Amino acid sequence: MRVDDRGDLLRELMAVFDELPPALRDAINYAPEPLDPKDLAMLCRRHGAANVLAMIELKLKRRAGPAAPDAKPP
Repeated sequence: MRVDDRGDLLRELMAVFDELPPALRDAINYAPEPLDPKDLAMLCRRHGAANVLAMIELKLKRRAGPAAPDAKPP
């Protein structure tokens, strides 16, 4: 998962937190250290919630606006 702003990721994840599987919520709540985006992605995949991260990433990309087109060689 490639999300540049950890804060945006966490805000979006907390918005859907109550809808996550209970085991995933517990894993997030009781993690021994703050989770970075890679750790969150790994936990979501382990608990069958990878679609949640895909949805959040799509939402953040849409919010950021259209991506610049790839440079094409002459």
